Amino acid sequence: MIGPRGRKFLGLAGLLAGLLFYAAIMVTIAVRVLPDHWLAELIFYPLAGLLWLLPAVPLVRWMQAQDH
Repeated sequence: MIGPRGRKFLGLAGLLAGLLFYAAIMVTIAVRVLPDHWLAELIFYPLAGLLWLLPAVPLVRWMQAQDH
């Protein structure tokens, strides 16, 4: 069983790897798919900036969970 320190280490490694992967995907979408229009950018960038929280919040909760 993984202890609290191991869980935090694995969670941090997963969070950093996932965030790098997510950022690469968002940059690719922004450069190749996003139309060059101010309204599209106004919608896309805040949405992309918050969307990474969906997988991050459960991961952080798992990292902080107490052992029973």
